[in-house]
Amino acid sequence: MAPLEIILARHGQTAANAEGRLQGSGLNPPLNERGERQAAALGAALKDGRLDWIVASAMERAIQTADAVAKHHAEAARHSDARLNEISWGELDGVKFGEARPRLSAVVQRWTTGDFDARVAGGESANDGKARVLAAFADILRTARERQYRRIILCIHGRIMRVMMAALVDKDLGKMDKYTHTNCCYNVIRAEVDDSAPGTDPDEVDFVPVRLDVRDHLAAVRAD
Repeated sequence: MAPLEIILARHGQTAANAEGRLQGSGLNPPLNERGERQAAALGAALKDGRLDWIVASAMERAIQTADAVAKHHAEAARHSDARLNEISWGELDGVKFGEARPRLSAVVQRWTTGDFDARVAGGESANDGKARVLAAFADILRTARERQYRRIILCIHGRIMRVMMAALVDKDLGKMDKYTHTNCCYNVIRAEVDDSAPGTDPDEVDFVPVRLDVRDHLAAVRAD
């Protein structure tokens, strides 16, 4: 058994973030100027110590954030996986929070009471997000074990990060909303990966939180 350190980082700010719009997988904007500075600050914060693998969702904002990290880790392998994309908010994608809040809050409230199949019309449920995230994570763990990676980073999104943390650490989606975040914050979790195991099921691996919602590197770049 060898420890695997996993850094889960949220992408930098986009124009949609700045405008207060709900930004699910239906929107694919690039980072804005502030988001680029946030991503640069994240990269600088993580420049010390080896990174074996830099993984991003398939969305431009996450890939650009991963690019900023990779500037300090030229030797790191790179990978992109659409299963790590932000959850789809369906008909609410791109809608300003003030307008979206009543319908969004109704769905999130149902999630907190255990109805993880609830969804916005045309969007994904929490269970949908969990299923694809765990499938991606099984492959990530398998690759890390085969290549003997010891430290990796995933550049992802706010809600899907909450889904991932609750599913991996707590094994309970009802804990999603205890995980706070902001643009380019990061969490660090540790897993014990069996190098001799034929497969790696995330449900059978203990993930231990090491640092949560780290954002001190953003002091010079206000995070929204």
